[in-house]
Amino acid sequence: MMVYPTLLGRVLLQPSRSISSLRATKPSISTVRVLQSHYNTSTKSQNHYENDKRGKWFTLPPYTSTINGSVLGKALSARIPAKSASETTALKWVLRCCPELPRNLVQKLFRLRQVRRESSVMESCNLGDQGQEHRLKRVAAKDSMDVGDRIFLPISVKALPAEKQDCHCSEEEINFIRGLELYKDAAIIVVNKPPGMPVQGGIGIKRSLDELSASCFSSDYSEPPRLVHRLDRDCSGILVMGRTQTSATVLHAIFREKTLAASNDDVGDKRRILQRKYWALVIGSPRRQKGLISASLGKVVVDNGKSDRITVVENSQNLPSQHAVTQYRVIESSHGFTWLELSPLTGRKHQV
Repeated sequence: MMVYPTLLGRVLLQPSRSISSLRATKPSISTVRVLQSHYNTSTKSQNHYENDKRGKWFTLPPYTSTINGSVLGKALSARIPAKSASETTALKWVLRCCPELPRNLVQKLFRLRQVRRESSVMESCNLGDQGQEHRLKRVAAKDSMDVGDRIFLPISVKALPAEKQDCHCSEEEINFIRGLELYKDAAIIVVNKPPGMPVQGGIGIKRSLDELSASCFSSDYSEPPRLVHRLDRDCSGILVMGRTQTSATVLHAIFREKTLAASNDDVGDKRRILQRKYWALVIGSPRRQKGLISASLGKVVVDNGKSDRITVVENSQNLPSQHAVTQYRVIESSHGFTWLELSPLTGRKHQV
């Protein structure tokens, strides 16, 4: 069968039935609202930095224990209990509190040993203002934070320009992108991606959905939307983006769920919290109304090395490959064409 380039991707979030701690929740595409209250990145605390009285340090808010979005997302996908909190490194805390600072700059400050930490344990000793310098210790990027710890950055970082994220969009582009919005809350944005529009920027791409979304959906929020999954340029369908660092991390972990050993046991498994479905118009008709497409996919170079293509790889070709499994169901057939519903059970590039 030959698949036409026009595909319709649909994303369905379904409830996990075996997570006892989340049993009372009723997940759907809007279920991620739970992130608003429990796992949402705090935007208010980021704007309440305090300046050291001597003007030497730029002080971040005291560290508070937060949910690890990656751990939570994996727990939701694997249907196992999630830890309520997990350790956060000094680097992650600085990036969370100062999203306007470029990551490479923050990493450089740590490499040059210009970042200090005031331990909550030392602070409780109440040494007074004269002992504050003795309480400030150098901290490495990978050092874990304890509740109440405060990070001190050189005061010079306040004078640095914020990392530029917005692009210059015309009024027509803004209205077009905002017209794609299907759903929005404090944690996620869901848009209807049109065919022909690339999701992510790259070489030769002047406009991409992530770049335009950062300009068009950030006016009422302190953080730009973050991609958590992608759709091919020629594919249309639902695209979910995280509005905060934490919600994006949770969603990204869920979308990265890949059943490497997918088999017949996975067909019809309604326990999977995430189910991706595509509609495709193809030439011909399969012998059976439903089944599994199991094949090894590999990358081959074409056009004299100018580009590459994902194709089915036979064992005799001795090329690096990855096993891909896709569930299919015939919706309707007519005049030599078939309308299929495709559900990838693995997450391979260009699998569909």
